[in-house]
Formats: sequence, structure tokens, C-alpha cells
Amino acid sequence: MFKEKRSLENLKMFDEVDIESFNKYLSEPFIDNNENKIERRIYLIIDIIFNIFALVSLFFFIKLRKSYIIRQRGFGLTFAGGIVTYLSGFMSFIPQLVKTTCLTNVFQANILNTIAICIFFSRSLRIILYYHYNIFKVTSIKKKRSNVNYNIRTIEPNYYLPRITKKIKNIISLIIIVPPTIALIACIVIYINNEHVRENCIPFKLYDTLLVLKNNKGTELFEIIKIYGIIYNIICVINTIALFYIKDANKYGAKFECLSVTILLFLANIANSFIQVKSSVKDPNSSKPLKIYLKIFEKTKGGRMIFAVIIIYMFFMSITVPVIQYYMAKKVKNEYFQDPMSSIQYFYKVLNTPSLVNELRDIAIKEFCVENVLFWENYQILQTMAYRYQIELKKAQEQGDARILTQYDFEGYYQKQVQSFSVSSMDDYSYDPNTPVPKEILPYYTSFYYMFIDFNGPAVVNLMGSTIRTIFRQLSTCPTIGIYDFAKNEVVELMYSSIYPILLRNNKKHMAHTLG
Repeated sequence: MFKEKRSLENLKMFDEVDIESFNKYLSEPFIDNNENKIERRIYLIIDIIFNIFALVSLFFFIKLRKSYIIRQRGFGLTFAGGIVTYLSGFMSFIPQLVKTTCLTNVFQANILNTIAICIFFSRSLRIILYYHYNIFKVTSIKKKRSNVNYNIRTIEPNYYLPRITKKIKNIISLIIIVPPTIALIACIVIYINNEHVRENCIPFKLYDTLLVLKNNKGTELFEIIKIYGIIYNIICVINTIALFYIKDANKYGAKFECLSVTILLFLANIANSFIQVKSSVKDPNSSKPLKIYLKIFEKTKGGRMIFAVIIIYMFFMSITVPVIQYYMAKKVKNEYFQDPMSSIQYFYKVLNTPSLVNELRDIAIKEFCVENVLFWENYQILQTMAYRYQIELKKAQEQGDARILTQYDFEGYYQKQVQSFSVSSMDDYSYDPNTPVPKEILPYYTSFYYMFIDFNGPAVVNLMGSTIRTIFRQLSTCPTIGIYDFAKNEVVELMYSSIYPILLRNNKKHMAHTLG
């Protein structure tokens, strides 16, 4: 036995393995081999560390689920991906510690990994679609006409845009459900119809996984994954190209996560295919592999540990990194607490500076919350409309001619404001918030409701339920000029805690120069 092993070990790395050494390699177990005790202990330590950091990360991810950083990534989809990647990573270490059943390995490779990768692709697609969706929100709100004109034959944005959101969610659901379902059905069909597979994969019988992989037993059950690997690589190429056109406000944000995982997954699929081809021998009469390929096959456990590393990296980037970013952002916020530029009062100066609002809008697009900036800009427009009405009313009263007010082109003034998105500081205007909304500008207040407050609006903002009910009740009875003031305060607070720190971090010197 000792001599046979030395015959393999004495070969150079790029030497072809002889038949005797190759047969010895095929029969050498991993679990019951005392020479692998240290390696198994290393895997046990890694597994324990992974479980601790994964469970702690999941706990804090749930705890911080209402924070902006977590919500921006999509809590539900990201958390589901975190659970699946954790289970897949955990199961990846088990075959290196104890013998496992064949069906356990098939489930982990064919189902869990497929779900994890599909959720990842869904999250990448969500980022791509919502980034362009937020750009579309800007253009649709900018082009939207007042509800004064009821003869528009085109589809109103407040009906069209929610359909886009629904379609995005439906596409994501299909991506997550269909491939794993196909893989499951394919495995069942292959197992039932292939007697050779049933002989090599007996339910509840424990196997040395690496030994099974060396001898290519039950490989038919993994044919679906080989096909999926090709599809994954095609999607990875498309995904990489699409992600390059996405702009991210954070250096290690969602774009970096998706782009890095995509590239690693592409390389992992190529590496695994190379290992499988170079280390296996289907024809007994064919030449045997080089020693280096057999060593790589053993160290990567048949390529399984390559994907285990990818899975762990996916978990770290999607679950752990956002938690770390939250506490880092909190620490930075506390450090700048005494900085006057970090105050809410200073933020209002920023909101009243059109050039800085434009920069804030660009950041909001990248953070998928552009509706908040659009709300603010259109809120300003409503105030200028009310102020313009006061000017025209005063002019009509001074000249004693009511036609000055009735003939004024409020629609033209409104459209000019919408197209320019450049409104002077609101400090220039004063109004009584309890003043009833004049009938001349009431349609613009109603239009604002259906754009930003109504559940089916094209850019609905996240408000408290009580605020929404109050606005609806006032709008239905006696709307006042200050009907949206409380909603404005909520939106400003949300922007102050979410996107303003990014603007402050990236453009602090420019802001100081602009505002003095």
C-alpha cells in the first residue's frame, strides 16, 4: 500500500498518471482516510466560523430591515437569497466532515444552488430594471400634463407605471421558480427511468462523496446542472454588459456586489468545466489524466468547493456587507453630528438650490428613490402656483378687473415649471396653509395627489398611513394650500436620512462653495 501511494506521489505534477496509480486514486477514500484528519478538522473549523458569522449577519439583517440601506436592496428578495445561500454553504461542508446520502448532494447542487443563483440573477435584474425605471419616472413626471385636460388618449402614467412594477415582480418570480422546478422534475425523471442511477444512488445510504465523484457514479443526475452552467455563463455575459451602464452612488454598493458575483460565477463555471474534463476518464483505454488535474480535483472536492466559495461570497456581499455599511454610516453620521452642514436646516438650503437638487436627483436615481426628489420639486411647483395666483388676484383687485385672473394662463405657467424643474427658493414665498385651494389651481393639487400619494401613482412616496388618510379626507372635502405640508416634512426627513449623506460625502466642498 505504501509503495503504491509513493508511486503516485513520486510523479511530477505534469506527468501522466499510470494505470496502477490511477486505480489507487479511484479507490482511495476521503472520510475514512486517517491522512485527511487535519484537512477535515480545518473544514470543521471553517464550517463553525461560517455558521457563526452567517447567523449573526442574518440576525442583524432582520433587525435592520427597516433601515434605508436594507430596503434599498430589497429586503424580501435579499433575505430569501441569504437564507438559501446560507443553507447551501452549510451543506457544502458536510461531505468533507461525514458521509452523506447521494440525494442530499443532488439536492444541494441541483436545487439549492440553482435557487441561490436564480435569486442572485433576479436581484441583478431588479437593479437594472429599477435603475431605468427611476429614470423613466423622471421623464414621465416631467412630461405629464395636468388633469385639466381630460381628452388625452394616451395611457396615463399613473396606470402604466404600476403595470411596469408588476411586470418586474412577475419576471423575477418566474426566474426564481421555473429553473429550480425544471431541475427537480429532471432529477426525478432521470432517477425513475435510469436503473444505473438507482443502483449508484440508493436513498438513505451513506456515501463518501469525493469517492463517488472520482468514480463518476450517478453523474447523470447532474446533467441538468451542466446545461444550466452554459446558460449561466451566457446570462453572466449579458448581466455584466447591462450592469456596466448602471451608476451606483456607493463604491461597494449593489452594483459592485452583482458585478463581482457575476464575474466570479462566470469564471467558476469555466474552471469547474475544465476540472471535470481534465480529471475524468470515461474510456478505460484512453490516456490517463495528468497528476496536477487529479490533485486539483481532490483539493476542490470535484469542483464543489469552488462553488462553495462563490456561495459564501454571495452571502457576505448581500447580507453581511449591508449590515457593515449601516453601522459605518451611523458612525460617520455621529462624527459629523456637530457639523453645521449635517443639520436639517442646512439640508433645506440644499433643497432650495436648483443645481444641488439636480445632483440629489441623480443620486436618488441610483438609489431607486427618485420619487422623493420628484415629490419635492413638484411640491415647490404647487407653492409657486399658489403664489402666482395670489399675485394675479392682487393685480385683479387693484385694477378692479376680474378678467385678469380668469384669463391668466395657469396651464402654461404650470407646464413651464414642470419642464424647467428649476424653482426659486421657497423662502421667497409666504402663504397661509389654511387658505382653501382656489378652483383655478385645484386640478394641479388633484394631479399631484394621483402622482405621488395615490397607491397607483407613477411615483408614489412612502408616507405614514395616517398622513395619506388625512390628505384624502381633506382633498375630498375642503382642500387647503397646505394640504401636502405634513407629507412634505416626511419626505424631506426621508431624503435627509438616506440620500443627503451621500451628497454630503461626495460633494461637500462643492456645496460649501455653492451655498457659501
